[in-house]
Amino acid sequence: MGRRWIVLALAAALLAGCHPSGPDRPAAPTPTTPTPTVPPPAPSPSTTLVSALPRLLRVAGRWHQYEVSPQQYEIIGKHLHQVLFRERLWDQGVRFGANHVPEQHLYFVLIDPGFSGLSARQILDRLLGII
Repeated sequence: MGRRWIVLALAAALLAGCHPSGPDRPAAPTPTTPTPTVPPPAPSPSTTLVSALPRLLRVAGRWHQYEVSPQQYEIIGKHLHQVLFRERLWDQGVRFGANHVPEQHLYFVLIDPGFSGLSARQILDRLLGII
């Protein structure tokens, strides 16, 4: 039984010496494929979840007041003509207002959905380019 252990130990030592990275040879470098690191795409200001905006502040009569970010306020301004006039929402009684208080960094939009059949939030999403 003792001889068997000695034979196994010698065999293991011989096998270790025959391996390319044995005691007489340096270990061969392992080829590594560089992993390209692509930064994640920047989210659109209209879909940013960090600030949870736009946020419904209040409803006064038919008017819905939302707080938006400065970036969203700018996007809304760019889409306003398309949404209200080219999509003919103005003809369906949809009305829109906007205001901001630069000193306090507050931006607001007011939406009256009229008789369009859309909710104020659906109209806001169109103005933000989400739909």
